[in-house]
Amino acid sequence: MILILFFLLILVASAFAPQYVVIFLVLNLLIGLFLSIFQIIIALLPNLKIKRGRIKTQPFVSILIPSYNEPPVILIQTLDMLSQLDYDRFEVLVIDNNTKDPNIWNPVKSFIKTLGQRFRFFHIDNLSGFKAGALNYILNYTNPQSEYAAVIDADYVVKNDFLKIALAYFTDNKTALVQFPQRYRNLTPENEPIIDEYQHFFGIYMNMANRLDCVPSTGTVSIYKLSVLRQIGGFRIEALTEDADVGLRIYGAGYHGLYIDQSVGYGLMPYDLEAYRKQKWRWAFGNAQSLKTLFLLFPKISFRSWIGFLSHLTAWHHFNFLSFAALAAFPVILYTAIPITDYHKRVLIFASLTIFITLMAKMLLFLATLRKQKKFLVRALRAFIIHMGLTLVYSEAWIVCLFGKKYAFERTNKFVLRKMPSLLKNSYSELLLGSWFLVNAVTVAYYGYAMIMIAFLISAAVLFSIYYVYWKIAPTKECSKKIILELEKKYQSFIQKNAENIHAGD
Repeated sequence: MILILFFLLILVASAFAPQYVVIFLVLNLLIGLFLSIFQIIIALLPNLKIKRGRIKTQPFVSILIPSYNEPPVILIQTLDMLSQLDYDRFEVLVIDNNTKDPNIWNPVKSFIKTLGQRFRFFHIDNLSGFKAGALNYILNYTNPQSEYAAVIDADYVVKNDFLKIALAYFTDNKTALVQFPQRYRNLTPENEPIIDEYQHFFGIYMNMANRLDCVPSTGTVSIYKLSVLRQIGGFRIEALTEDADVGLRIYGAGYHGLYIDQSVGYGLMPYDLEAYRKQKWRWAFGNAQSLKTLFLLFPKISFRSWIGFLSHLTAWHHFNFLSFAALAAFPVILYTAIPITDYHKRVLIFASLTIFITLMAKMLLFLATLRKQKKFLVRALRAFIIHMGLTLVYSEAWIVCLFGKKYAFERTNKFVLRKMPSLLKNSYSELLLGSWFLVNAVTVAYYGYAMIMIAFLISAAVLFSIYYVYWKIAPTKECSKKIILELEKKYQSFIQKNAENIHAGD
């Protein structure tokens, strides 16, 4: 409702008080232009090589796995792979918080009993704070010897040398975080544009983070110095992206992080448009929350780190909301015969410029990301269309956060649903606004406004890109289904035995 009201406010103001809207549009344009230029420059710089040390003695590591309503076989595979780590001094703490169905978490609990004393399981009902609350809870149960905490998502399988690789980068007392990229295993040639869109974030923003000393956590395959994590009070339950927030507070406490561009673990990306949209909303909204923390840290961290975090935290932000609302007002002006003033023309100019600059900047970023790949032009274009398909999500999230509205943590569903979620339900905003722009492109063309017609057509095309996202993410479901079926076969005997024991009242 807040977005609709704000959209209508800008629309009406653009028609009847354009002189005030121009001010906001110019500011909106300048912020977007500054961030775009800065990000493009950073994208073209060579990546820093991070020095790696040598582990003389093995420090104790607590591996934390938060879980909520995860398919049992997926989490069991994660634990099975962790049991094969080429490392001696570690423990694994799994916390299942608030899953209502015991048939989901009981098999995991039983499987952990087969892995030995270094694996422990916790099931907690009515635990507040979502993922952050779960992590804070099990931090209280880590081994007293533990020096590091590694966070692994429940769907990730890590390489057996993961800990040895990670700990070798803690080469000084000020390094409190080592972060690896997120990679995915439910990929096919058909959903490659989705993968490329994900990877532009790590290829540009995370490598930039090393250069500007502003490395945040990204939620999984993350290793923290435990004493520092406790010093800053653990994870903030108010933050929707608790990982980005904790990275900021690590810097605020005088420490720093490192990003290692090496694949050490593979997870599962969303299977459908609904889950994908929720995930990207959470990232955009959570990072907007973290911007508030960043501004409070301005005197506490170096300007280089601060400006780097600003660029990083706006990676999932677009500044098209004001522009779309202002552009949507132009037909209202024509239909109601409002005299078109110079201010109206400026509103249209700055609204159109913001949209065009966003398009050009994002396309350049994808070209920079994929420039070393085969067929990079085609791949960059496809990933760019995927990214722009969620422009409303990226444009709305920071507006909602700005007005202080809180949103609950919406996890990414890992169960393969029999029926795909409603396409209309997950694209009605883009459909309505895109149709409005498309219909009114004809209207403004009739009145002779050729440039405004082009702006309408481009805006409509951007909004309708949501259907390209739907098309390209659809094959992920079948690929994911195959992965789960293979796991069910692999762990079938154990799952059946567990079910028999429960039925017998064991």
